Amino acid sequence: MRQSSTEFSQLLLKAGRGVGLPLGVAEDLIVPVIWLQICGFPGECEVQAALAALDEGRTEARFPDLFNKEEAIPSGRVSAVYLATAACDLLQLDWPEIGEEVLLPEIESPRLVAASLALSHRLLRRKHFLKIVAPDEVFISGPGAEIICVGKEPQHRTPSGRREGGIRLSAEQSGFDGAGTVLIDRVKEERFFEVCRLKGLCASPAIIAQLKAFSDRLLVPESEHSLKFGAGAGIVDSD
Repeated sequence: MRQSSTEFSQLLLKAGRGVGLPLGVAEDLIVPVIWLQICGFPGECEVQAALAALDEGRTEARFPDLFNKEEAIPSGRVSAVYLATAACDLLQLDWPEIGEEVLLPEIESPRLVAASLALSHRLLRRKHFLKIVAPDEVFISGPGAEIICVGKEPQHRTPSGRREGGIRLSAEQSGFDGAGTVLIDRVKEERFFEVCRLKGLCASPAIIAQLKAFSDRLLVPESEHSLKFGAGAGIVDSD
């Protein structure tokens, strides 16, 4: 199913708000999900999984404290949406330090968090590389604003059918070592964006329908009361 990136962005924002995300957190979802979609990943599936987990109460709607282990959210209950926002905020404080490796909690949509971190690091224009090891890919954001995504060899990926997993994050002086299949680099990313400009985004109709169901919660029920006190133009035509 093809649709414009603008249309899909609006759907993401409304779907996030529909499951109760604060406006700023819902807005933070848009760029990484759209980027994943453009670059050939099922970004719509990643965000739907994260929103559904929140909506069903399988993950908690709060920001994890990545430094205070004593007050950590129980394993498997950390939301990818809130983790992405919390971790990206910490990147602005030069976290992690050069040579430091951080293990993030297991989450339902690690690819969404990985993309968020890579894109945030690119905007910061740091002089070091940020390496983000997700279950199926490795994302590397470098000083030249290039993001490289490398697919892991099959034996190093998560078991088939599993989307969940943890992320290893490290700040390093060197970048891509040449191992693995390059899925995204500067040239490929530019090509993906050109295809999107000409043809729009490709997304699963079933997932779009689920996201729309979340967004529809923002609609005001049709009634005489809503017509009179909030919805539409009111009883008297405003033209």
